[in-house]
Amino acid sequence: MKKFYAILIAAFAFVSLQTKAQIACDASFTAQFLSGSTVKFNPMPSTLDSVSVHHFWSFGEVGGGYFNYSYSVSPINTFPTGTFSVGHRIYRTNPNGGAVCTDSTNQIITITQGACLLSASYVRYIDPSNILQRYYYNQTNNLSATDSIRWTFGDGTSANSYNATHTFANPGVYNVCLRVIKRNANGTLSNCVSEICRLDTVAYQCNIQAYFTSSSDSATAPATIQFNNQTVNYSPTDSITWNFGDGSAVSHAVNPFHIYTTAGTYTVCMRVKRNTTVAGAPPCVSEYCRQITITGPPCNLVANFTWYRDSIITIPNSYRFTNTTIPLSSSDSIRWTFGDGTSSNQVNPTHVYTTPGIYTVCLRVQKRNPNGILSNCISEKCYQILVAAITSPCNIQAYFLSLADSTQPNIIHFTNQSPGYLPTDSVFWNFGDGSPILSGVNNPTHTYTVAGVYTVCIKIKRNTPAGTVPCIREYCKVVSITIPCNLVTNFTWYRDSLPTAAPNTYHFVNTSAPISSTDSIRWTFGDGTSSNQVNPTHVYAQAGTYTVCLRVQKRNANGNLTTCIKEKCYTIVVPQTCTLQSNFTSAATTANYKTIVFTNTTIVSGSGATALWSFGDGTSATTWNATHTYAQAGRYAVCLRTQIGTCISYKCDSITIIAPIPVPNCIELSKFSFATYGNGQAGFAVYNPQNNVQYTWTFGDGTGVQNGILVSHTYAAPGYYTACLTAFRDSSCASTSCRSIYIGPFCNNITLAINDVRDSLVPNRIKFTALSNTATTNQVWTITKIPTTATTGTVTINANNPTYMFLDSGYYNVCVKATFANGCVKTICKIIYVAQNMPVVNNCTLQIYPNPASSIINANITLVQPLLLNAYVYNSMNVLVAQKQQQGIVGNNTVSINIANLPAGIYILRLVYGNQLCYATFIKQ
Repeated sequence: MKKFYAILIAAFAFVSLQTKAQIACDASFTAQFLSGSTVKFNPMPSTLDSVSVHHFWSFGEVGGGYFNYSYSVSPINTFPTGTFSVGHRIYRTNPNGGAVCTDSTNQIITITQGACLLSASYVRYIDPSNILQRYYYNQTNNLSATDSIRWTFGDGTSANSYNATHTFANPGVYNVCLRVIKRNANGTLSNCVSEICRLDTVAYQCNIQAYFTSSSDSATAPATIQFNNQTVNYSPTDSITWNFGDGSAVSHAVNPFHIYTTAGTYTVCMRVKRNTTVAGAPPCVSEYCRQITITGPPCNLVANFTWYRDSIITIPNSYRFTNTTIPLSSSDSIRWTFGDGTSSNQVNPTHVYTTPGIYTVCLRVQKRNPNGILSNCISEKCYQILVAAITSPCNIQAYFLSLADSTQPNIIHFTNQSPGYLPTDSVFWNFGDGSPILSGVNNPTHTYTVAGVYTVCIKIKRNTPAGTVPCIREYCKVVSITIPCNLVTNFTWYRDSLPTAAPNTYHFVNTSAPISSTDSIRWTFGDGTSSNQVNPTHVYAQAGTYTVCLRVQKRNANGNLTTCIKEKCYTIVVPQTCTLQSNFTSAATTANYKTIVFTNTTIVSGSGATALWSFGDGTSATTWNATHTYAQAGRYAVCLRTQIGTCISYKCDSITIIAPIPVPNCIELSKFSFATYGNGQAGFAVYNPQNNVQYTWTFGDGTGVQNGILVSHTYAAPGYYTACLTAFRDSSCASTSCRSIYIGPFCNNITLAINDVRDSLVPNRIKFTALSNTATTNQVWTITKIPTTATTGTVTINANNPTYMFLDSGYYNVCVKATFANGCVKTICKIIYVAQNMPVVNNCTLQIYPNPASSIINANITLVQPLLLNAYVYNSMNVLVAQKQQQGIVGNNTVSINIANLPAGIYILRLVYGNQLCYATFIKQ
């Protein structure tokens, strides 16, 4: 073994003399003693560039019996007692992967007796019933019961127990550290310290992705739109909220339909929320919005009118005109011409003719749009009327009675009581609420939907012979309408279980129906406080029994409070705050390593406390302290449940039962393991090293033998070899084991570099190419934002020479791990700078059809000048998977892309033309 290191050091020195004379390359380093036996090695600052400098460290033996190595920049190694020759070799490359220089050096490290052998370590388990709770199990080597232990959880809290149970208040990324310090024989802290820190990501997986499609029965208003939920990973238990963008009420249906009555462009949003029961889980919500356009309705205006001559003798030749245009609104423009040179803009005018004769009367109606501007929708109707002298009296007297329904006061029954009324007369009813004029019904019933005061009129018309004066009478009266109170007031509540919440915090949920934002709401919580919020949160200062009441009072359309009032009360019990904290210690007995004594260290006040032990092997106990014997060695999760009154507390920890290590038999003494390091180097280690055994190695290449527990060997050429170990203890025990070892190809002559080419249209779309003097069989690319944070992450692309679209500007570390046909694997990295995202000044969205699609997607683009259309399809990792280019023409252009060979999933189509970028998301089935 000493001979191997002498050769290795001499080779390092020879190479160093050569390279130093040509190019400045320095392998010098310093040794930093972290503890008595743990040392960190720091190279010169000029060699810290991990992109172009490669490191090899050997922590070899001088006294014999130890060998270890590392490829890290600044490695940390824990040594046994002894003297060791530490070698450092660097190899600098240029951007194309070629050699620039190499250098090597070594130092002697001495580890004295009684060195610090602490090695902090722990494992983590997640509570499946509470994603915020963690169990940390201490696995530190050489740790004694008196040593100092401190856990820090990265959220400002800490613990000093051997193992730790911790519940995080919120999801996030936390740096969890375990620090252990040895104590001297007198109990004072020593300088032997070991610490380990790991990032623990506390998160809740939210994998739903909201998406929907829509179809319409009409392109113009009124239009009925059917919405179809296409959410990825949707569950029937998820909550759905639809907002149709026109101010109407939201919908919670899975696949709703909605009627748009007015033309316009509406933003429709679907929000999907996962109703998880996992304690402490953050909300899992996904929302998707898209715009739909409803065009204006056709001009369906039909102007029309009726008329009759007033039968009152004192007003001769007075005619009443009734506008029956459909549809008619108050904003429409109305103009009457009566044929005698006069006109009117009233809805239903009255006109007096001065002389008998035949007159042409015309009604012209013009619609206004929602902005009050006159539209092109115009309709006109004309009739000729005969104005004649009065020849006969009119003896009709219009009159009616009204009666509210006994069960529903907003339903009114009307009875015609007109004196002189004949069955042949015509009857017209106007109920005063904007509903159509009712004719031909003598005794109608009408339902009012809104409370208020309405003027109801009955008009009787006698059907007289042509050329005679019409006989018409009208009677009006006021009807008062009240609406029944159908309000049902109710609510639910729950106590906040988060550790960060104040004790006895209660959330109240208003479930009253129907409820609107204008209603008057008042909560009283039974402790002298109140609230007017819809869903309040209240903190009780002390335990007790409280009567909570919710009072709701409806408002009418004018915002005035009505007499519709309902109230609901419940009694809730606020418990005492529980401060009990279970705790225990454990220790193995000297007589039997499988017998453990558990001591309950829980602090309780008063009497009546009970304990329940669960030993992790299916058994339990109810004594305050417990002693338990395990059937076999292993790791067990032990839990203690302590209860006093209604206050319950749990403490769980793990214990490890370690069986004594048996002495290996003679055959096992020669078993060994090996590892190859590239370029012909291999290391060998004995499985069960013993101090009283002599070990002899042969390597299958005829180079001789070596002795020792850990040895290394360099093979001259690739190939398969048989390595053997002979273990000799005494004349009665000698054994030999052999294993086949494969020495892979030497990779020193293979070069590797990265070439990046930016797209001329979109500079943040970059084509990466792996350049090498040998063909690659596989490439794995990684792209990491600099500086790296917990939110940026690393993108991994398993593809040869990929094209990638960067979504943010800045510096990126791009690496490729290339595999070659001879089995060699090399990795090289390059730092690039992305100046900006997209070079366009305008963005727009595309409408893709069909969507979802299985083979072909289509997108329509309208151009005002001929432009080149560049279409790109990206997968969910933002990697280009398909593209197409075609010449666009003036007018409508359809871009079709074949996606039949793409795997199922969600993709993005980006279409670039001129200075315009259009994009849309589609689903491949």
